Amino acid sequence: MRIYVPLTVAGLAALHATGRIAPAPVAAHAVTPALRRSWADGDEEELEYAVLMAAAYDSLRLIAETGAEARRIVVAADVDDADVRTGDDETAVEVVAEVPIARCSSVHVDDADAEGEIVEAIRRLPEAEAGDGQALADVSLTRHELMWFATQEIPDLL
Repeated sequence: MRIYVPLTVAGLAALHATGRIAPAPVAAHAVTPALRRSWADGDEEELEYAVLMAAAYDSLRLIAETGAEARRIVVAADVDDADVRTGDDETAVEVVAEVPIARCSSVHVDDADAEGEIVEAIRRLPEAEAGDGQALADVSLTRHELMWFATQEIPDLL
């Protein structure tokens, strides 16, 4: 199963240093049966993009919680279905095992020019989570697509 793991720069540095996303359980997002049911007309690409954006939102939350550098980071990885637990959320999953870097396929990162809007999104995050529609639109940062990198490029991102 393809999973999308929200990280911070520190989390990406830990992946680079240790060769794994740890400790287990690992919070991630994936195309789940619940998402497929609720978005029955969505094709695979649309579903994967929605999941990537859900992970990017959680990366933003991690940045807000930790005061990390203002760059959303999401790592895509392929893990065994048996290691993934789904819950009530349409995309949130829990991976019960560490994720080795060999299972990671790509890294998605904000461009440096998005930093100002990320800082503003973090400021508006409490409003968005309280249900303010405009704040939610603002924190989704749809104007800033995450850039794609191969895992071999991680050192260049740090």
